[in-house]
Amino acid sequence: MQTLPSVRIGPDKTPVSSLALGCMGLAGTWDVNEFTPEHTERGIVALEAAVAAGITLYDHADIYGNTLSELVFGEYLKRNPGVREKLYISTKCGIVFEDAQGPYRYNLSRDHILWSAEQSMQRLGIETIDLYQIHRPDPMAHPRETAQALNELVRDGRVRQIGVSNHLPTHVAALQAYLDVPVVTTQPSISLWNLETLHNGVLDQCLAQDIRPLAYSPLGGGVLTAQGLDRIPAEDPRGAALRSAFTTLGAKYNATVGQLSLAWLMHHPSQIIPLLGSNNPANIREAVAAAQIQLSREDWYLLWTAARGERLP
Repeated sequence: MQTLPSVRIGPDKTPVSSLALGCMGLAGTWDVNEFTPEHTERGIVALEAAVAAGITLYDHADIYGNTLSELVFGEYLKRNPGVREKLYISTKCGIVFEDAQGPYRYNLSRDHILWSAEQSMQRLGIETIDLYQIHRPDPMAHPRETAQALNELVRDGRVRQIGVSNHLPTHVAALQAYLDVPVVTTQPSISLWNLETLHNGVLDQCLAQDIRPLAYSPLGGGVLTAQGLDRIPAEDPRGAALRSAFTTLGAKYNATVGQLSLAWLMHHPSQIIPLLGSNNPANIREAVAAAQIQLSREDWYLLWTAARGERLP
């Protein structure tokens, strides 16, 4: 097992790898009717590659793969006794798919959170969730009730730490007001293709309160790859600017577009942890190498300027 540089999470400074595996696509399908043993085996091969490469943080949600992703991960843990203690397992709750009871919706009621946590633990085959995250804010739930459930899970030892996803600083503050423990992570979409978090206060709050950001879609949904850049419309000024910057820095650092994009995130002072969403062992190994890139301040700004499509003010 290789090692990655570590990043610390929470007041107890829990060490985790500086790159994480996002497990949304781990099952290879969201259709339970087409799920086969081959899907499980492909997912396990990906997990084996990730663990061997030094990744210790694995990010789930109860809805990923329609619950199948947690099941695949649980099967991996079952086959590899002893590995669980080396991993930091995260999952989320709060999204409910359309069903006979209602439309696609959020549910952060106490009962739903407690039920969801228990279901995730059963699928994963674990007794404690290292990081339990609220997937999206629920306008119909008072943060007092949400916090009550989370406090109960921590108090009972079923959850170690609490995080949020898709939350603005005001959402975090409202929840934190009723929590007995600090929010230690926040999970927004961050990439050179989506710069919103540099301006909406999320990263500022992370720096002020020592909250670790976990970046989903760190490659902009595939845009920040050699093939993805070619799909940017010609009229978008970011396309030419990014292609030029990546060509220059790719030669300087002997790095791919994806590696430079991940390194750009990792070099932010909030210590952003990118969530790589891939089941391809080769892609996983390539991404892990991004942690070795020592991007200079000037080159960080070169990429930021290119991603803006215009010079800084």
